[in-house]
Amino acid sequence: MTGLLRIIDASGEREAELSRGRMTLGTSRADPLFVKGEGNYPSLLSLSWEPRRATWMLNCPLPLVAPVTVNRRAVAPGEQIPLTNLDIIELPGAFLQFQRVLAPPVRAGQPTDQISLDSQPLVIGRGDPHGTVDAARVDLDPEEIAISRVHAMVERDGDNYFLTDRSRLGTELNGVAFTRERLVFGDRMRISGYIFEFTGDALRLIHPESSGTVSAENLTVIAAGRRILDQVSLNIAAGEFVGVLGGSGHGKTTLLNALCGINPPTSGEVRLGGVPLADRARLREIGIGYVPQDDIVHRELTVNEAITFSAKLRLRLPPHQIDALVSRITTRLGLAPHAHQRVADLSGGQRKRVSIAIELLAKPSILFLDEPSSGLDPANEEALMTLLQSLTLTKLTVVCTTHVLQKAYLFDRILVIQSGKLIFAGNSDEARRHFLLQSSGEDHGSLQHSPLERIYGLLANSSRSASDWESAFRGSPFAARALPPLPRAQPMHTSRESSDKLKVNQFTTFLLLAARQWKIIRSDFLNIAFLLVQPLLIGFLIGWVADKAALRMFLCIVATMWFGCSNGAQQIVGELPIFRRERVSGQGLNAYVLSKLGFLSSVTLAQAVLLLFVTLVFTAVFHPEEVDAQNIRKEFADRLAPLELLTGESSTESDFSAVDSGEPAANTPSTSRPEQVEKTPWQPNPVVIGSLMKLAAFFQISQNILDSGPRILTTSDGTPRLDLQGRQMVVPGKSVLNVLLVALGLRVFAVALAALTGVSIGLTISSIVTNTTQAVLWVPLVLIPQILFGGVVVTVPDMSKSVRTFSHIMPSFAAQRIMDTAGLYGLTTPFLTNRTKTPLFLTSRGEKETIEWQEGKESLSHSYDKLSPVNMSWQNIAVIPGWLGQHKQAEAPGSDWSHKEYRDTVESRHDVRFSKGTPFWSLQAVQFATGILVFWNVACYGTILFGLVRKQTGK
Repeated sequence: MTGLLRIIDASGEREAELSRGRMTLGTSRADPLFVKGEGNYPSLLSLSWEPRRATWMLNCPLPLVAPVTVNRRAVAPGEQIPLTNLDIIELPGAFLQFQRVLAPPVRAGQPTDQISLDSQPLVIGRGDPHGTVDAARVDLDPEEIAISRVHAMVERDGDNYFLTDRSRLGTELNGVAFTRERLVFGDRMRISGYIFEFTGDALRLIHPESSGTVSAENLTVIAAGRRILDQVSLNIAAGEFVGVLGGSGHGKTTLLNALCGINPPTSGEVRLGGVPLADRARLREIGIGYVPQDDIVHRELTVNEAITFSAKLRLRLPPHQIDALVSRITTRLGLAPHAHQRVADLSGGQRKRVSIAIELLAKPSILFLDEPSSGLDPANEEALMTLLQSLTLTKLTVVCTTHVLQKAYLFDRILVIQSGKLIFAGNSDEARRHFLLQSSGEDHGSLQHSPLERIYGLLANSSRSASDWESAFRGSPFAARALPPLPRAQPMHTSRESSDKLKVNQFTTFLLLAARQWKIIRSDFLNIAFLLVQPLLIGFLIGWVADKAALRMFLCIVATMWFGCSNGAQQIVGELPIFRRERVSGQGLNAYVLSKLGFLSSVTLAQAVLLLFVTLVFTAVFHPEEVDAQNIRKEFADRLAPLELLTGESSTESDFSAVDSGEPAANTPSTSRPEQVEKTPWQPNPVVIGSLMKLAAFFQISQNILDSGPRILTTSDGTPRLDLQGRQMVVPGKSVLNVLLVALGLRVFAVALAALTGVSIGLTISSIVTNTTQAVLWVPLVLIPQILFGGVVVTVPDMSKSVRTFSHIMPSFAAQRIMDTAGLYGLTTPFLTNRTKTPLFLTSRGEKETIEWQEGKESLSHSYDKLSPVNMSWQNIAVIPGWLGQHKQAEAPGSDWSHKEYRDTVESRHDVRFSKGTPFWSLQAVQFATGILVFWNVACYGTILFGLVRKQTGK
């Protein structure tokens, strides 16, 4: 056992070790314990070791030439006082703090502060002065008489550990005496001056006198050019219950946020447990809890779910230990009867208890609370404040702001803030004396019983400024006690190892956050119903209204982005207090953002796939002619049949080369070298053909499959073309499976990227705005440009150069390019219009549309060339915008030599990349569009992180 004396006087701060003999203390240089105080008092006191009390005695001689107080109690002349740990001795002009440092625990002859537990019983007790070695024992300081030789025993029973008290004077577990108790993570056992914390499979020696301290020096916070805090200095000892008082807007919350690191000060220094605020890693070892004024729990969850999820996010413990911890905390805070109630159904006081319970999970050394009693009725307020006071029994330091003074007597100390200045620090009795004496100038006994609420009235109605009140406090006798010395920091050799062992990895955090989000959504049936109704209703409307395939797919893209943006826009700003609290607890930013992106993108993708399916279903209902496969049965049979050549048959795989250097490349036919095979009759399988037709018709890719097969290359009059060896020239094709997978895969890929981008944009909005109303208002502002610049409302050829350039960086345009590629994949370029500025693309088979009408008694009809259902996709992909209209119209022979006629259709145009019959296989547009969408997601991710960092600091 060692005795230390910290001396703070005019010469500064220093530390002296006490000997076992008699040591005098005074202003004489001959005194072993020299102090430089106010006045002359040589050998004023003496300190001597008393083995029967296992401490040092403070001896006051007769007469006492200067006033002396111990823990603010005046010492009488001739009095002898046994000193206890952290006693504060006050002399004129000097502070002294006594520390009794016990010897470290010893196991198997080696000092340790991390005691591992196993299946063997472990005895904890006073050590043998002769130093016997026993691995089944933990020996404590042999000079500490308050410790029994066999003080406590830890035994294992199955997966649980039990602690039994075997002492003469008793042992405390979580501040309460006990006989035998099951150990739960975070339980604190006190044996005399030792405190051990149970970590699941070990006992860790902690030093609450140092780890639970709060010190601040010259804190200043400036925001928007205004000093919210002005040169505030304070010290808070471990285990103190401290209230920060003051009127609204005077800086209470700012001080609390500066102390706990949510909003670091502009200048000044904060140390928690002796650790600078900037050292986040070491602060996590100490444990900092924060309960903001707003609720920090998801109201959709039950009490048990909310606390359990928080426990799993903070602690890597086995499930049975998590359950035991949750049960212990809910019981301690009186929440056990409400464990299966939704948080939304609890009273205000009960919700505040849930928030406190979540912060107590990780067993912090310091707990900060902002207005914990706000909005509570008097009964709940008193119960909550009494609960907070009881938490300090385990040496937990509790600091809370409040503007209500009725329960100020429960605080060990109160700090009064006025206009950003600390104008008082002391207990409630001292506050009454200080403020009311300042107003009356006399010390009336009745003032001791005056209500503290009068202080607010005094401050509000007084002509004094905050600087005047601050000066009055500094000149008062209470100021000398405002900054008591704090104990020196104790080493924490194994805390980093222990905290790393219990730290939840980022992947597990991601899974837990996603699981919690799913739990929140399915907590209310209406949430699931609304998520399902959206794609069902919108898919019905799209299938009903849109008569073109390209338009339907574009509307699916826009709807998907709307789903994602709406799903994400309120996620962050709606749970900002929870985010800030979990960040103080050490939750990683990346795990938080990725969990939001991953979960919401999965939900949005499921909505998008359902939307695509429903749109196709109602397209078949409202536009049956587009999915009628019966009229192409023979063509499907021919497409599946082997290609008959004069000398063999061709391969079905492609071997194309680009014919144009513009975006996306086209393909030209090439010759193939078919092998001579024996001709065998091919019999079509009706089931295969029927199934394929229905599948292709449903997904509206029938023409893609028909056009994608190998074809014999012919001249204009239909004669097969031959190569130099006399073999037929063929255009190789793609397999049916290839066309199916690529065409459908690109559609799903497009909506998947649209879903991810929509969610990213929504989360970006949520990370920037300050409330949910702003988030809702921003969604249409972001989505309407996606419609205008998507390439469908105005196609690429009809855009001006500036609009076209801007469109290329829009997410909807990029996603639609992928959809356009999916719609064109496998098609051959059809006939083009000859006499229009913007090319129009007809159907591959040259189909006609017949219009019939009645004029009088005459029935009339006319046939028109039918536009391709993917005409807009052809225009966006195949037309060269810079050459639009640069086309010499083709002529046809007239009725006589002097009359010219122009053809209605042509096989090629100068402003179109491909000529008739050229198959489309290019995926260059997909690659470029994917790059644009990836860029958007990366940019959104960075913006979200930036916004979260600013929100974490309250900016």
